[in-house]
Amino acid sequence: MKKTICTAAAVLFAVTSAAMPVSAIEAGTYQQRREIIQELGVTVFPDPNAGYLTVTEGDFEFRLYDGFAVLSDCKNTEIESAVIPGTVEDLPVVGIVDDPFRFCRKLTSITLPDSFTHFQWDHLINTFSVRSDSDENPMPSVKEVLVSETNPNFTVQDGMLYSKDMKMLIGCPPASEQTELHIAEETDSIGEYAFFACIALEKAIVPDQIQHIHCNAFTACFNLTYAELPESITVVSGDMFYYCQKLEQVVFRGDIQTIGYGAFNQCTALTSLEIPETVTQIGWHAFDGTGCCENEDGLLYVQNWLVGSENSASEIRLRAGTDSIAEMAVFSGHTISYIEVPASIKNYGFLSFSTVSVSVRAEVHYDAAEMPERFISNVKNAEDIYIYDPDCVIFDSAKTIPATFEYTPQDTVELTPIDAGSFFDAPTCKGDAVIHGYANSTAQAYAEKYERKFVEIEPSGDLNCDGFVNTKDAVLLQKYLLGASESLARWKAADLNSDGRLHAVDLTLQLQMILNA
Repeated sequence: MKKTICTAAAVLFAVTSAAMPVSAIEAGTYQQRREIIQELGVTVFPDPNAGYLTVTEGDFEFRLYDGFAVLSDCKNTEIESAVIPGTVEDLPVVGIVDDPFRFCRKLTSITLPDSFTHFQWDHLINTFSVRSDSDENPMPSVKEVLVSETNPNFTVQDGMLYSKDMKMLIGCPPASEQTELHIAEETDSIGEYAFFACIALEKAIVPDQIQHIHCNAFTACFNLTYAELPESITVVSGDMFYYCQKLEQVVFRGDIQTIGYGAFNQCTALTSLEIPETVTQIGWHAFDGTGCCENEDGLLYVQNWLVGSENSASEIRLRAGTDSIAEMAVFSGHTISYIEVPASIKNYGFLSFSTVSVSVRAEVHYDAAEMPERFISNVKNAEDIYIYDPDCVIFDSAKTIPATFEYTPQDTVELTPIDAGSFFDAPTCKGDAVIHGYANSTAQAYAEKYERKFVEIEPSGDLNCDGFVNTKDAVLLQKYLLGASESLARWKAADLNSDGRLHAVDLTLQLQMILNA
């Protein structure tokens, strides 16, 4: 069977941690990653717009820039021991680009020069990419990365590369024979991709002194079955266990607040995972292909979290008990015409609903008590937005609720999962979106402030939004009036005499509506 192994999950942003000297980004969501990169002022290294010359010396190809050089390729794919020179053409060699050893399947040892500062660990030690026409079963080969004792930036201990002060573990060679995690006592951080593709690693109990575990730390540890994070760790960083297909058990000893993007993506053996109650954020694709993920009507759940969706989903009706939505949980669906956000939702992900349709108009029915920044701002096809909580806290920005709707009718363009780009040339229908809400509600105030169309919702008696007024609605109101239920999401719908209060008169009117139906 032909196989192609990539070094990492797809990256949403053009700027990555490879831009920094010894990558170190600890982010839980794509939104956080973007904010960190912006805050640090990270720029791509080398500058993609800068001119360079390409030269070949011995086994290596280099790019020469103004004042420095980088290693870009290894021409000898049979090389077993690579000693990277410190200078080329009198310029210091400061880093690497483009996975120079990706086809060096016999490479077991790499020696870094004292001048090295810019590299990403997985790009340095990756030797198991294979050509598309190969039947080879790829396996990493690098067993050691060496530096001199005089190296000002790095040191090696127990076969692993650390920062000179030993505070950060930069990486463990992927062909290391280490089956259990052993980290120096002085170390408090695990760098990005530090244990990337460590094929022997089976058990990862992170020691208590570790304060930071950066993104992709255990990506593609194919034989890892057990992982345990200490009390100090509150964020499962992005792609931390991506493609650990044999991972069966994960133990959180700390109060985890965020499960990062792609954190357990493709962990097929992870059939059970207890999401701590302290978790308030889950990143994009955190559970794609994970054994504990449940598919219900095209929506993907882990316990009470909506964590993703299939592209085929046409209506978003969250199942009972759902109280949290992950970052971009519904993303780029092409035929979604209905979205319902229940009152039970308490945790919201960034752009939870994003560009959900290009082929049909959509209705959004919103029961939750809060509409955070950009929660539905990318639902570009939403013609009607119903906000049922009269006191809903709507983030004060013109971008919170789309001002217009736009869609491409299905009969004008054929869309497929592979080629959905053809809709750009198809005719589109456009118009002003309409906000529906109760009189004197926050929805009305928002519509007036940002000059949006507003239509008042009349009290209807339909408390569960199933389109009917029946005994189910009467039971909800009765429980509320008797104190058996502390809240009633659509209480305004039950105020049938429009006096701003709920009491027996409203229940009587509701029962009359049911009897006369």
